[in-house]
Amino acid sequence: MSESETQKQIRSSLPTSSPPSGEVTRLLEIRKEMKSREPDFVRFESWRYVRIHPEWRKPKGIDNHMRLSVKGWPHLVKIGYRGPRKIRGLHPSGYRDVLVHNFEELEKLSPSLDAARLGGGVGKKKKVQLVRRAKELNIRVLNGRGLSITEKTGAEKGSEKENEKQEKNITRKSLISKKVKNSRSKD
Repeated sequence: MSESETQKQIRSSLPTSSPPSGEVTRLLEIRKEMKSREPDFVRFESWRYVRIHPEWRKPKGIDNHMRLSVKGWPHLVKIGYRGPRKIRGLHPSGYRDVLVHNFEELEKLSPSLDAARLGGGVGKKKKVQLVRRAKELNIRVLNGRGLSITEKTGAEKGSEKENEKQEKNITRKSLISKKVKNSRSKD
């Protein structure tokens, strides 16, 4: 199954209409509290051997203490640790987290339900343009921090460089005239 198909499945399983914001915030708080009490699920004996990575894998051995839920061993992943159904898959801000790579995908989003996350393969120039467009559409961007929306276009940058050159020339001329005046006053 491709990444886009899985994203479509996730989007279809998410609620289509936004519940009242008071209820959403209450459920988000409940989920946050549940997460704070949730144990760290680690792979069996990953703490003992370097070759075994801590990413979760279900223990399957016939005498495995963790699988048997023996006291003193880490907990298993179980359905009871899930968050509330109405906010499952939502970003902590309460919006649906939608991955965006281009303007078409950005235009499809609903400002009241969705928040855009810019794809990692998108270049900086296109990211800045996407953030500008999202601001026009009133869509929240989750990973837009550090992108300067006030960045100049090519023509503005060119005129800015010319202005800087002129300022440098003026300062050079003033420095030269000061040196000339100083040398004349010494004579």
